[in-house]
Amino acid sequence: VRGISPLFAKKKKNDTAAGKTNKIQVKLTKHIAGTGQAGDVIMVAPAFFTNKLQKTGSAVRISDEEVAQGNQKKADGEKQALDAANDLKNKFSSFTMTLSKKTGPNGHLFGGINYKAIMTELKKDNAFPKGALDAKWIKISGILTDEGENNTGAAVDPKHGIKEVGDYVATIALLKGVSA
Repeated sequence: VRGISPLFAKKKKNDTAAGKTNKIQVKLTKHIAGTGQAGDVIMVAPAFFTNKLQKTGSAVRISDEEVAQGNQKKADGEKQALDAANDLKNKFSSFTMTLSKKTGPNGHLFGGINYKAIMTELKKDNAFPKGALDAKWIKISGILTDEGENNTGAAVDPKHGIKEVGDYVATIALLKGVSA
């Protein structure tokens, strides 16, 4: 009986971590156009990793355990952010603010009160922890009249803010899905 000829012998894989799909898992350290953002975990061909990503220091290899740890840290961070947003929501539920502005004889404000002015006044108030309203995703998503109507006419214009004297209710988006 003759042995197996080299023609039919199984070839060894160069990279055992490549798996069945012949791709390896990497975490990007820089933004790569057409590939992903920094921090993304993606599957790439071993040659692409070796020839482009590894040489430029744009990615590092990552194991499944490291991905699981990263996902756990991300979930913990999201839970803490949600708890903080709900605490702020509870503080906003009983919060009232009065702004002073020059007015004309018929109650029309000179300059108006826009979203930025409201956020500036909220940040000055000591009712909220320092830095709690500094996140870039916190913004005022709407202003309603005291009766609950979205008056997009002269009193509340989304681009120019409040133009008339009166009582208004502002809705603040604290997190995705959490508004006060």
